[in-house]
Amino acid sequence: MREYARVSPQFWIGHTGREIREHGPAAQVLAMYLLTSPHANMIGLYYLPKIYMAHETGLAPKSVGDALTALARLGFCSYDDATEVVWVTEMARYQLGEVKPNHKQAIGAAALYACAPVCSMLGAFHDRYVDRI
Repeated sequence: MREYARVSPQFWIGHTGREIREHGPAAQVLAMYLLTSPHANMIGLYYLPKIYMAHETGLAPKSVGDALTALARLGFCSYDDATEVVWVTEMARYQLGEVKPNHKQAIGAAALYACAPVCSMLGAFHDRYVDRI
């Protein structure tokens, strides 16, 4: 489990935060959980069954599904049901910031990507972050 994560106060009042709020408290709770989950990593691409989401947030399984669908429509995250892998789309950008190649964080991010479960989002992740890791 990681010990440190950046979560901007803009989460609540920024453009994306306001869009998430329009989908209700379950979407807000799930979005914050995806950013701070004990299963998360700095690249935002990790294994996370929906049952974990429900159990650890206290949300009903249907609420998790509905909130996850809403968050995916907003582009906040993607979820691969077959592999139970989530990708929080902008997480690597916020967690890594502007790192240079061969920086410890870039090396760590590349290692996480190399070990990521095979899922439908690997190509899109690579295309988005190829210059950062």
